[in-house]
Amino acid sequence: MKTGATLRLDPEPENPTPESFVEEIRRIIESGTLRGAREVAARGLELYPDHPELQRLHHALRPYEARPVPGYRIPDRQDTFEWLNENEEKYRGQWIAILGTDLIAASPNFKEVYQAALKANLASPPLLHFVE
Repeated sequence: MKTGATLRLDPEPENPTPESFVEEIRRIIESGTLRGAREVAARGLELYPDHPELQRLHHALRPYEARPVPGYRIPDRQDTFEWLNENEEKYRGQWIAILGTDLIAASPNFKEVYQAALKANLASPPLLHFVE
């Protein structure tokens, strides 16, 4: 189960079981990163293609693919992400709606933030984000 880019938490067992792959994936995730978890899931599926938990984890860890909606342009969010990096401490535990560098709403309640964003009648949809 060597993943190369991931720090190994345990030595590889001689006879890995599906459960040992699942456990390794969980340890990687609990370490605070996903790096290597997909590779471990893929290796587990090679050996145990019918194992439902390995199938589920492999699917859940797949790279996402953003596809454009016809007639809709995805806004450049670089300035938004920079704003988040600089200001996230102020909004820990809250949902925020932000467009560019403009904070539209902030609250621990998602519905409040969502409703405020709808009422703002913005030209582009804001980013709705929970700040952990």
